[in-house]
Amino acid sequence: MQMSNAAELTADHHARLAELGLRVDHLDEAIWAGVDARASAPPLGPTNGAGLLDWIHRVGKLREILVDEGWTRVDKWNAGLVQHPAKPVVLGTLQGNRHTGTDGAPLRSDYAKGPAIAAMMRGNDRDQFTLFDSLHTHEQKLWFLVTYPHQRGDRLVVLREVAQPEPTPQGQVVDRWASRITLPPLVFGPLPTPRGADGPDDVEVSVALKR
Repeated sequence: MQMSNAAELTADHHARLAELGLRVDHLDEAIWAGVDARASAPPLGPTNGAGLLDWIHRVGKLREILVDEGWTRVDKWNAGLVQHPAKPVVLGTLQGNRHTGTDGAPLRSDYAKGPAIAAMMRGNDRDQFTLFDSLHTHEQKLWFLVTYPHQRGDRLVVLREVAQPEPTPQGQVVDRWASRITLPPLVFGPLPTPRGADGPDDVEVSVALKR
């Protein structure tokens, strides 16, 4: 299966990701791993099988790559995150909507957040102007690799960005963002079969926080 950028990345893309200790190839490898796993879903498997495999392998590959570079896996509350070794940056994965990767468009998560992720977003910035100034503080900032796959003919197009949500209460979708680093989409194909590429939602384990 081939992978290509639908548009060119710019120096600004690379610079903004570098502020977080990330590179585009980190993200692309994780997305590719998910798409490759999606294609292996059995035709008569559960309807959410392809999306579940995508999520499992995307999370696993992203953490594998970053842990090799000194990041630390974070499994608190089964959240599936990874933490930068020096900066107060924590990274997870999230499924967005059709506005993923489009500047100024109303990005929102595809599902409501549980108590674990809601708690970890409390330290996030509330506006983009304080974003990078806050990286030297000790308060962790939760970011997401946001993706949205959709079928286009025999190709799977993955919209993508790295975004920091504003604090969001438990049980609500994320629709307000402190900062978004929108990236050009990735195009995969041709695919073996045009299976349901738009879903399902990513998986989040819902747990109660200990008081």
